[in-house]
Amino acid sequence: MRDKGNLDRISSLPDELLVNILSSLPTLSAVQTSILSSRWRHFYTLTRNLSFDDREYFGTASLAQSEERRLSFERFVDGVLALHGISPIHKFSLKLQRTSDFDCPHLPMWITAAILKGVQHLDLFIGKQPNALPSCTFDCQTLTALDIFANNGYDLSALGLVCLPSLRTLKLNNIKILDGDSVNRFFVGCSHLKELYLHFCRFTTYHVCVSATELRTLNIICCNGHLVIDAPKLLNLLHVCMPPFVGVGVKNLCSLLSVELCPLLTSKPPQILHEIIRGANNARELILKFSAVQLLTVVGDNPMPTYSKLEKLQHGYCCRDTWKYLMVWLKNSPQLKTIIFEKGLIKMDDTEDELHLDVAFPPFSSNVKTIKVHQFRGRKLELLLLKYLLENAGVLQRLILIKDDTMEMMQELQVRKELPLLPRASTYCTIELIEP
Repeated sequence: MRDKGNLDRISSLPDELLVNILSSLPTLSAVQTSILSSRWRHFYTLTRNLSFDDREYFGTASLAQSEERRLSFERFVDGVLALHGISPIHKFSLKLQRTSDFDCPHLPMWITAAILKGVQHLDLFIGKQPNALPSCTFDCQTLTALDIFANNGYDLSALGLVCLPSLRTLKLNNIKILDGDSVNRFFVGCSHLKELYLHFCRFTTYHVCVSATELRTLNIICCNGHLVIDAPKLLNLLHVCMPPFVGVGVKNLCSLLSVELCPLLTSKPPQILHEIIRGANNARELILKFSAVQLLTVVGDNPMPTYSKLEKLQHGYCCRDTWKYLMVWLKNSPQLKTIIFEKGLIKMDDTEDELHLDVAFPPFSSNVKTIKVHQFRGRKLELLLLKYLLENAGVLQRLILIKDDTMEMMQELQVRKELPLLPRASTYCTIELIEP
């Protein structure tokens, strides 16, 4: 290496490998390599991925400079697309984050150019561009992934033909489809979807049910409307909702393996989550955040179903009432093997007097092998709850306690003395107190 410290090893690589390297860079950086030598001059025109981000052009430009920078950015994109070689475009990424408040008449032409070159993945941040998406965006035979982020709520209502037979992944962020016919037409045209991500979207004001027969992964975050997705092959579901709790529902959940539910800013879970938790009785993993833990109890006159395949339960924000719900869950989950307390065993303001273990908590028998407790503080009430778990978990192998940042050294020393003395039903159980 010392003898050949000035050797240009990168330029000695094969052309195909160099093109692959440039394809992984932002297009502006790839174009800048054209000044290295005559051999590098045209490599960027062969790249299979084009990535344009206007923030690279604007930087800290003042308002007076913004128009000039915008025009320069448009000329750059026009030039790259005009000079791009015969290579098809695998991914076309366009981020108009600084120009979102300007009219960009070239945008439909750029998208059309990418589609004509057989683009497979479109990743768009379109801002407030009126009529930004040409009709060919939704009639592309080669498109396998489509990401659309609109910072001002782009409206896809009154869509024409939607025919995306190769589309497998769809991500919509801050999109509106307020017409029921457009909602139906949109999802019918994406009949082979495997992954669907809906973030902060608004849908029709009247009930619409769409079929997604091939869907495997569904993420719903803070969407509004009256949309129900029928997904008989769904495996993974994330549902985050907040008031007014009228959003995207899911039915036909017999195939679900993993479910994460998170209602925000409420103490009472909405009905839409009750329906999901009841339909997910074949799930193997459940993650319940915030007030979703109340879904562990009886709703109305109908008892919770049996979760015969559930192996992992993770939940947060435990309180006195949560433990009563948890007992119902343990009883109805005979195959449960892992329990994770994400926010500790109990709330800070719950007292021992409010928790009557002998009366409120009946004995239980389970197959739980691992219990993990985050934010463990070593309070007397927490030790009582650990004692209850240890006395009933007959096959428990590991109890992992992750210390809270507020635990003082003297308290930690005292807890380390008391933990080995807790009675346990399992002779194989180890107790670990570890750093966060």
